Amino acid sequence: MNMYENILSSLNTPIIVLDKENFIKFANPAFEEFISLSKNILINNTLKSFIDEDSPLFLLINRARKANNSLSEDNLTISSKNNLKKKSKINIFPVFNNSKYITIQFTESLVSDKFISHKINNKISKSFSSLIGMLMHELKNPLSGIVGASQLLEKDLKNDQDLELVELIRLEANRINKLLSNIELISAGEGYLPSDYVNIHEVLNHCKKVAKNSFGKRITFVDEYDPSLPEVYGNYDLLIQIFLNLIKNSCEAQNENGEIKLKTSFKSNKIVTFNSNDLPERMPLQIEVIDYGVGIKESELPNIFEPFVSTKNNNRGLGLSIVSSGLNSLGATIEVTSNNHKTNFCINFPLKVNLNGKDNEK
Repeated sequence: MNMYENILSSLNTPIIVLDKENFIKFANPAFEEFISLSKNILINNTLKSFIDEDSPLFLLINRARKANNSLSEDNLTISSKNNLKKKSKINIFPVFNNSKYITIQFTESLVSDKFISHKINNKISKSFSSLIGMLMHELKNPLSGIVGASQLLEKDLKNDQDLELVELIRLEANRINKLLSNIELISAGEGYLPSDYVNIHEVLNHCKKVAKNSFGKRITFVDEYDPSLPEVYGNYDLLIQIFLNLIKNSCEAQNENGEIKLKTSFKSNKIVTFNSNDLPERMPLQIEVIDYGVGIKESELPNIFEPFVSTKNNNRGLGLSIVSSGLNSLGATIEVTSNNHKTNFCINFPLKVNLNGKDNEK
């Protein structure tokens, strides 16, 4: 939330950000002054702790969540529990079109809520692009050094195992550098991630090699591959990132001598309907990452892929949000089941026909 804090704190109108349970996740200095309470008191408490429960503000919040759109109300009376009563125009809009987090602005300005929403989101977007550009530049510099050092090491090494490790370092550094370049272009609105037909077994084997030489040194990997599985259509580097995050989370969920199964299969009857307006779509290319660790609590399963949600209690972190976002951009789905110390992340990709010579049909 640091980026939001910096941007929204600079605005001189009272603003708060609420999560889906109406807990206050951010309050700018103007809101502290508006309600005469400090940020230390406000953050991580529900809005109903400070605003009267029968306030029409809560009805407006519910309407905004259901519509997943911007709403406004003129001359709404805000009665606080510290005996303050103020009339204000209320503007409510989702954070980056994410209905689970909403921004509320309290203002007496006659500027329309749509304009205010656009102005703030535009400022966030520009600041985000600028921040991404600076981060990419700073990250690329050490990567170049790593690539150069690996090339020098390679000249002096004779042992095949050492040479393989140096090659892995160089490949990973080049992959990250390319991914950073793509992110930089996309954040500036100047590019997209190129896609092609990818052998998913090559992706899994590369991720397994990275894991064995870093965070999964003592993990036993069991492969259960369908050798006739058609290729997946997607971006190779993004697929590496997705499955590296899944495997890393599975490693962290169990002890050093744990086991992870990587399984691929063709499920011809796998049909997915994304919403009531969509036609059913075949998603037969199935990849499973299975671990036998601590598992995930049933109450936590619905939220593990959400951004800003910490799942450190079960050793699964922000990587799962990256996984979900990446798969969504590739038109794939992910489901997770967890019981009796067995957690299964099941990913399904659509079958796409390769018209450039390779047969993508099963």
